[in-house]
Amino acid sequence: MKITAQMGSFMIEFKNVSKEYEQGIALGNLNLKIEAGELFVLVGPSGSGKTTLLKMINGLNKPTHGEILIAGQNIIKSDINELRHNIGYVLQSGALFPNMTVEQNAAIQLDLLGWNDEKKYQRISELMTRVGLDPTTFLQRMPSELSGGEAQRVGIVRALAGQPNIVLMDEPFSALDPISRVQLQELVMELHREIETTFVFVTHDMQEALKLADRLAVLHHGELQQVGRPQEILAHPANQYVKNFFDNDTSVAIFLQQVIDAGFGVRQTNEVAIPMGDDQTIFDWSREINDHPDQLIVVDNIILRSEDLVNYMATLRVGVIK
Repeated sequence: MKITAQMGSFMIEFKNVSKEYEQGIALGNLNLKIEAGELFVLVGPSGSGKTTLLKMINGLNKPTHGEILIAGQNIIKSDINELRHNIGYVLQSGALFPNMTVEQNAAIQLDLLGWNDEKKYQRISELMTRVGLDPTTFLQRMPSELSGGEAQRVGIVRALAGQPNIVLMDEPFSALDPISRVQLQELVMELHREIETTFVFVTHDMQEALKLADRLAVLHHGELQQVGRPQEILAHPANQYVKNFFDNDTSVAIFLQQVIDAGFGVRQTNEVAIPMGDDQTIFDWSREINDHPDQLIVVDNIILRSEDLVNYMATLRVGVIK
């Protein structure tokens, strides 16, 4: 099954998908569309069904009911090995084979695809350099000689080596220190922009979801709560659960005063702007932008534009906001 899909079409589609186990229902009658080329994030607490859903995409989990389509084709009717050749997979800890070198680990997919040694070496070396690991230094190392961040970079190289159409990432940075986590988040965003491949990323961290996602889906107890762009969900949470999840995980204590203190905005001019208090939050501001995208606001004689919110959000780092 060679996966091909045009940008703007649906690369992955779940139709009335359920997953049932003896102990209960993991997913219930779920409908979801993931567009070709987007960085789509599945977010929710432990046990919400995120990983179950992710593993269905490459056939590691099979639905009890419903259909999963990739580029319009039902994966149940597809050759599973051919399907997986077109899907990269990054696990939580890199999941490198301890008895194989970095080069051997990174080339596993290429071995399955039958690439020759020279072509494999060129591809792996190119990707190692791209993720910040010098091939001459790292290719012959063993996984035990790598830090957690280095091992995860190798895991990303392995996932991308075969030039897949889809890359799955299952909480890949959850075990890393905050600095490594931020670096790898930024690397994923850069790689996604460069290669225009569909990424499906699982996390339980809403800050990470907001930072990475083109669109995101909030899951709870196996049910889809809301799907949309981060700013849409911030502005208009579908229900109390989604609102609480955002509030609890991103902290409502991101006040407009903090945006001004960070150096954003300009002194008030003659432009028409809506006054807001410095104790109002960026969520209040985002709701205003959602309703009126070009709306200016004024806080203590400082004019803030919608791009100031985008730029401020880009400066946020995991663990900075308390």
